[in-house]
Amino acid sequence: MFLIFINELADILSTFGIVVKMFADDVKLYLKIVNNVDLGTLQAAMNALCKWADLWQLSISVEKCCVLSVGKVDPIINIFLSGTALPYVTSC
Repeated sequence: MFLIFINELADILSTFGIVVKMFADDVKLYLKIVNNVDLGTLQAAMNALCKWADLWQLSISVEKCCVLSVGKVDPIINIFLSGTALPYVTSC
């Protein structure tokens, strides 16, 4: 039943070009970032995720969320989830 419920989230995020991987109640999002437009797209997807969670009265464990950068990226740019800047990590 939960899979039917959460499938809508994958559909919403795919409209932003986000690759979504799900296992049980965990969701991992992937997006290739090459410029500031891509960063804006990722932030818009995070906003859509929060909106979907609020609509369905689901809480997001923001303290379990992070940004993993593969390759060169400027970690000064913040990605926010529910008003909290996600930490950059070197492994996950």
